[in-house]
Amino acid sequence: MDKEVLHRFFMGTASFEEEEAVCDWAEASPVNHEELIKERKCFDMMLMHPVNETGNAKRFSLNSFAGNFLKIAAAIALVVSVSFYILNSSIHKEPLVAMNRIEVPPGQRVNITLSDGTNIWLNACSELVYPNSFGKEGFRKVKLKGEAYFNVSKDIEHPFIVETSQYDIKVLGTTFNVKSDCSDDSFSTALIEGSVEVSERNAGHNKVRLSPMQMVRLKAGKMTIDSITNTDNYLWTKGLICFENIEFPELMKRFENIYDIQINIHNTKLQKYKCSGKCRVSDGIDFILQVLQRNGNFTFKRSEDNAVIYIN
Repeated sequence: MDKEVLHRFFMGTASFEEEEAVCDWAEASPVNHEELIKERKCFDMMLMHPVNETGNAKRFSLNSFAGNFLKIAAAIALVVSVSFYILNSSIHKEPLVAMNRIEVPPGQRVNITLSDGTNIWLNACSELVYPNSFGKEGFRKVKLKGEAYFNVSKDIEHPFIVETSQYDIKVLGTTFNVKSDCSDDSFSTALIEGSVEVSERNAGHNKVRLSPMQMVRLKAGKMTIDSITNTDNYLWTKGLICFENIEFPELMKRFENIYDIQINIHNTKLQKYKCSGKCRVSDGIDFILQVLQRNGNFTFKRSEDNAVIYIN
């Protein structure tokens, strides 16, 4: 298969005939299917490290929380492309939809602009699945695990939907933050501008509509709505760590994701110790812990391989 045709297909600019040809070729043999996936991965890497921006290629911006220069050899973010073949009940095939998955490792964050102009910041330890291009009918839909900050391009005829493990967020055009953690069943959505509707996936009748500067979170198995009095919590997109009246163990869990390090707390007095503050990610974990020491009354040391911090 001609690579230029494949690249147009990946970018969503291929003609219907070319899409049909790619679909037929990929289904012809497992070898062709593997080659399609391999070529897609190479194409994504070119998007992540472009010589210059051309066409409708999506823009990726990878930022190190530590502020170091990116190295191409380092695994900053894993972009996996999966091709789904959609067949209707008849013999006729619908155009193949190419899906992308971005997995952000600890210590990193990723900025991506989708084909419709929607801009998304993905936080560390997060995953996003999204189509290469949105269709002309129906919803614009993405799937999220972890935390992301969305600035959705307005399109009244094509609502934007964010799917999480428990809830769906439906929007028309707005700015909001979503955090969904499967490990502890936590979920929250904070609306900065516009309007969103949050619904439970397995009970569509259980819906909540948010107004600007409101947030909904899952507490004891129930959704509760609170007012947003401080937007500092969403400055992580700018490399800032902001925390207010947060328990020490929870803060250390955040630091583990941000700095890609394991933190073991052996001081039981810190279990209920609550912290407030604001710092730059570039300050580093050691400096931040030194500041917290002033009121926290604890000591810390690193393991010989620097992979673990012990707090006593």
